[in-house]
Amino acid sequence: MFRIFKSMLIVTAVAVVAVGATGAYFSDSETAAGNTLTAGTLDLKVGGQDDPLVVHVTRTDLKPGAPWTTQYGGQWVVNNAGTIPGTVTATIKNVKDIENGCIEPEVNAGDITCGTGTDQGELGTGLLNHVYWTLNQAPGGTLSPTFTSLMSAQGVPVTGPLYHLNPGESKNAYLYLTWDTSINDNLGQSDSVEFDVEFTLNQD
Repeated sequence: MFRIFKSMLIVTAVAVVAVGATGAYFSDSETAAGNTLTAGTLDLKVGGQDDPLVVHVTRTDLKPGAPWTTQYGGQWVVNNAGTIPGTVTATIKNVKDIENGCIEPEVNAGDITCGTGTDQGELGTGLLNHVYWTLNQAPGGTLSPTFTSLMSAQGVPVTGPLYHLNPGESKNAYLYLTWDTSINDNLGQSDSVEFDVEFTLNQD
């Protein structure tokens, strides 16, 4: 009986070895060749240009009660010339509030900052007291936050869903300003304000 059992073990072992030695199987391989990965692009253009921009805004003869069409802070066409969508951020920078000296109405109004410094005027610090960004036309489509002066807007990025740009899309960005008639308007006579606007296109 033991010899029979031993023989069965030997047969089983041989069978296992035989199966292991002949364990072939069908297979078929295909190769997907020529794969390419290309990064998309974000390419913001302002007024159709890259840096350094030569798009300058000049407003002269500002006065209380004038229509926005004559004294809004600027209009820039922003365009996504890239291949992926993004959202524009607009930031006012480098505000210079220039007094340009004082004429008699300013002095009579109590203006005592009559020097040549870039922080002595009144337009950027208070007289232009309602500052906000709009799209395509003013005053519709107001973006937030809004500001009480150009100085308070300095360094604060303004963005939002309205500033979303698909590839190839353009929008008009307006900087809207109004004159604060609760302050003695004569304080701002002959004053000027200069500033930069930085536009940034960020990937969505």
